[in-house]
Amino acid sequence: MTTSFGALPIQALRRRDPLRTVQGTLATVDWVDRIQLDEGFLRANPDALPVRIGAGAFGGGRPERDLIVSPHQLVNVCPGQFRQDFRRARDLVDRPGILRQPEMLISYHVFHCATPAAVIVEGLCVSVSP
Repeated sequence: MTTSFGALPIQALRRRDPLRTVQGTLATVDWVDRIQLDEGFLRANPDALPVRIGAGAFGGGRPERDLIVSPHQLVNVCPGQFRQDFRRARDLVDRPGILRQPEMLISYHVFHCATPAAVIVEGLCVSVSP
């Protein structure tokens, strides 16, 4: 995540942190939470398993490092940041470098901004909703 004061891991985001958007403006983090899913839940709901987007899966260093996201995270599949075609991560599984990440326990770090925004995470453009 890129904030106005530098890069932060998503786990370090706090309410009111200013995030840099793709357009170069700032969006304010309005809400932060952590959702933990255990083995029983994941067995009963396999669609909740995370998606691993391998480094460079979209070319050009997008993302810069392996990225594990919720299957419902909207990811821009277009090259470059200004043309946007957002798809759910689960719909990208089976593309080269993108697969389900088997887990027994997962913690999703969730944040929302006060307004819809497109932000950069590890060089990949993702959509954040209010």
